[in-house]
Amino acid sequence: MKNICIIGSGSWGTALAITLAGDNHNIKMWSFSEEEKDLINNEHKCKFLPNAVMPENVYCTTNLEEALEGTEIVLHVTPSKFTRETIEKYKKYIKNQIIVICSKGFEKTSLKTLDDVVKEELPNSKIAVLSGPSHAEEVSEDIPTALVVASKYKEVRDTLQEEFMNENLRIYTCEDVKGVELGGALKNIIAFCAGVASGIGLGDNSFAALITRGLKEITDLGVALGGEKDTFYGLTGLRRPYCYLFK
Repeated sequence: MKNICIIGSGSWGTALAITLAGDNHNIKMWSFSEEEKDLINNEHKCKFLPNAVMPENVYCTTNLEEALEGTEIVLHVTPSKFTRETIEKYKKYIKNQIIVICSKGFEKTSLKTLDDVVKEELPNSKIAVLSGPSHAEEVSEDIPTALVVASKYKEVRDTLQEEFMNENLRIYTCEDVKGVELGGALKNIIAFCAGVASGIGLGDNSFAALITRGLKEITDLGVALGGEKDTFYGLTGLRRPYCYLFK
């Protein structure tokens, strides 16, 4: 059992809170919204996941110091555009917690990946990235899901795999932090295009061209930016675009 802080009370942060609380971890969430905090604490609900029920061992606060006090693992789950400014607000409360990036994307102004942003703000912390094909509502409903956790620290990978994995959540590990970050961000472009293709009624031929060529392009770009080729053929690259083929 671990004391875990989740920074962010949106759909993905809430889904992670539900599944980790179900494994008897103590969960403290931080929200910027008093309304969301009260909904979680008083009604055990999340406005982004209307069918979900928050376990009793999830507590939400709008106070960053309170959220982080006494925790061992921090899951950062804010939108990418708020990552740096949020860390700047709470970094003074970080001691020796593992920092897990659960957001996807780039910093808009610098185009840096989020692991680079976190390393700049928290240079002494051990950092990991959690990513994979994961609709929040399905995770909150215990639908079997596979994710990958990447970190250059073996003890961090092993700890997160042991603590997060359960009968419905499979956690794989790898060392390629940059590849997992890039795959998680770049695949969104192809996923968006797949949604457009589905919406305008294109067929299997178009999907095959989009996904195979799209995968090749994000792999080439990802490798050029420092990722490993094989990473993009795993859970963090060849992933969500295929969801549209089965809807």
